[in-house]
Amino acid sequence: MLPSAETCARWKNKKFVRQPHRMIIGFLVSVCVLFYAIFSGQYGAAQMFGAIALIFLFFYAIANFIVWRARDIE
Repeated sequence: MLPSAETCARWKNKKFVRQPHRMIIGFLVSVCVLFYAIFSGQYGAAQMFGAIALIFLFFYAIANFIVWRARDIE
């Protein structure tokens, strides 16, 4: 069940969607730490920061989907 275009138009005004740079910065920091952990041999930390990077990427994809669906209304 995907949200309707009207719901996405309302959600588009939320801080979460209007400021995606926070998600991108979090993703980039997580990926940098992920590579550092891999090359230093700390595989447990690499798994954790890989999961954190995927979470940031998932939320960024949700924000882009909301903006994309809201364009149907405008």
